[in-house]
Amino acid sequence: MKIRMLMCTVVAAAAPGVLLMSASGAALAQTAPMSRTVTPVIQGFTVQEVARLNEGAQLSFTLYGTAGATVTLAIDGANRNLHLDEVEPGQYSGTYVIGNRDRLAPDSVVSAEMKLGNQSARSRLGQRLVRADVPQPPDNRGKLASRDGESVASAPGAHPPPPPRATERPRVARYCTSCAIVEKVEIVQGPVANPRPLASQVTAQQHYRVTVKFNTDERVQALEYDNNPGYKKGDRVRVNDGVLSLEPDQ
Repeated sequence: MKIRMLMCTVVAAAAPGVLLMSASGAALAQTAPMSRTVTPVIQGFTVQEVARLNEGAQLSFTLYGTAGATVTLAIDGANRNLHLDEVEPGQYSGTYVIGNRDRLAPDSVVSAEMKLGNQSARSRLGQRLVRADVPQPPDNRGKLASRDGESVASAPGAHPPPPPRATERPRVARYCTSCAIVEKVEIVQGPVANPRPLASQVTAQQHYRVTVKFNTDERVQALEYDNNPGYKKGDRVRVNDGVLSLEPDQ
C-alpha cells in the first residue's frame, strides 16, 4: 500500500513538467516559420568570345543570378551540355572546350537553365561566340567546288533561296522602348561598422551599380548587383522589369 502511494506521488510531481514540455513544443510548432519557395532569376549571361571555333578552342561562360542554384548550358552544334560552377554567391562560370565532333557556328544559340528546387529559369546568350574584328572563313557547309571553281549545292534537291517578291514590303526597324546604353559601371562601398575593417569586411560591403540611358527618351536608370554583372560602358542593353540583358546583336 505504501509503495503504491509513493508511485502516485512521483507521477503527480512529474506531471507539471510533462505538461510544460508539451506546451513549449506546441508553442514552438506554432511560431516556427514556414519555408518559402525561392524563384530563381538570371540577371546576366556572357561569353568570352574567341577568334576561331577550331578544335581545342575554349569558350568561357559567366552567368549571374540567384545563389545556390544549378546551372546548365546547351549549345547548338555541341556534343554535350556544360555545367557551370558557382565560383561566388550568384556567379557561375564554366569553360567548354571544342572537340572534333562539335559543329559550332559563330551564331550558335546558347541556352542557359537555372534550377533551384522545383523552380527553374531560362535565358539565351545575347552574344556571338566569335569576335567581330576577326574575319571568318566562308561557310562551305552543304557545298562542293565544281570544275570551273564555282560553288554548287551538294545536297540533292538543294536550291538557292528564291528572290524577294515585288510585293514584299521592306523591313522597318521597330520602336524599342526598352533599349538603352550602359553609361557607367561603378563599385559602390557600403557602410562598415568597424573603424579599421579587414579587407574581407570591406569587400563584403561592396556592390555594383550599372547606370543606363534609354535610347527613346534619354531617361537614366541605375541597377545594382551584389556581384560583378559583366557589363561595360557602351554596351547596348535592354531593361525589362528591372532585369538587364545584352542586345542580341552584340
